[in-house]
Amino acid sequence: MELSVQQVIDYIEERRKMYENHDFFAQLLDDESLSGDKRLSWGPTVIPFIMGYSDLNKYVFRKSEGEAELDPLQELLNAHTYEEDFHWQWMLTDLEKLQADRTMPLSDSARILWGADFQHSRRLCMELAALAVGAPTYAVFAMVEAIEAVSVTIFTHCRGIALQDGRECEFFGTKHYLAEASHSIKSPEVERASLPTLDDTQREESRKMVDRVFSLFDDWSRALLRFALEHDEHDRKYKRIIQESKDLLQLCSD
Repeated sequence: MELSVQQVIDYIEERRKMYENHDFFAQLLDDESLSGDKRLSWGPTVIPFIMGYSDLNKYVFRKSEGEAELDPLQELLNAHTYEEDFHWQWMLTDLEKLQADRTMPLSDSARILWGADFQHSRRLCMELAALAVGAPTYAVFAMVEAIEAVSVTIFTHCRGIALQDGRECEFFGTKHYLAEASHSIKSPEVERASLPTLDDTQREESRKMVDRVFSLFDDWSRALLRFALEHDEHDRKYKRIIQESKDLLQLCSD
């Protein structure tokens, strides 16, 4: 029996609705009793994933023009990777708004970004890369569609969150939500297009890919929630991470 890729997209929507019940939304993003700064305090910890996802688009999901011309799904994937090219710059702008931007030596920045507190975002990127490398195009397409479903869900809940100074973030806010919601991979033209058919084996592989992606993001979102609830001031947190790294270096040197 052959089934359209559209039916995999429908399955992704089922999983997205399940993901929307995650505690990350109920206990943090949607909790208006918390300040906007608290609700978005996890923001800096996603730097490794957002920057890594930019590289995934460039070096893993995107293929040569010649390959894309022979595969309509790869053509869609390629177009999507270019649309994602500059979203990470909004995140860097938001670090100042979140009062998470600090001037520090490059070595200290590395201690923070590669420290234990940010490991959930580094690991997520590597897990996705491992899943994508060598996977057939239909499975990678299912992966990217699932990631985008997670993304648009998160930024739907980020819309309208005002920080202490009254501003709204760009990456963690309405601007990014509108960009995610308007991607061509979700356009009516794509939905009406004659997408490839999948046999039973391909459909099952695609569904397993979708399940794995949502499982990874469930764990990641749980780590974001835990981080946000356990930590407050960014400057104090950075100092702790840096000092722990230096203490470990000294211990190893003794």
